[in-house]
Amino acid sequence: MNPHRTMPPAVETYFTSANKSQLEVLTSAFDKDALILDNHREIKGMEAIKSWCEAEISEPNVTFEIVDMDDSNNTIVIIAKVDGDFDKSNLPDPLLLKHQFLVNNNKIKELIITLP
Repeated sequence: MNPHRTMPPAVETYFTSANKSQLEVLTSAFDKDALILDNHREIKGMEAIKSWCEAEISEPNVTFEIVDMDDSNNTIVIIAKVDGDFDKSNLPDPLLLKHQFLVNNNKIKELIITLP
């Protein structure tokens, strides 16, 4: 990761609030019409995003350790090591996930989560 790059505040809020289990702050990083594609599941709109954040990040105490970042082509791509209290059987160790963000007006408009 290039230490001189800075991520947009909404993306930084996503990771720091997730690591601190701050659900309301986490969901505030998203635009009201945001879209999340997580492992081929589509989550759209604030109510669905709040439910997803709670079930997939807050309840299993998910933490992220950023290992790489690229901010070309109007998207921000973060590779993060993911840990937490979830079933890790049949998952790679360490579990690395690619988070591709589209940010507009300092809000996350789209988040696509895949394996790198």
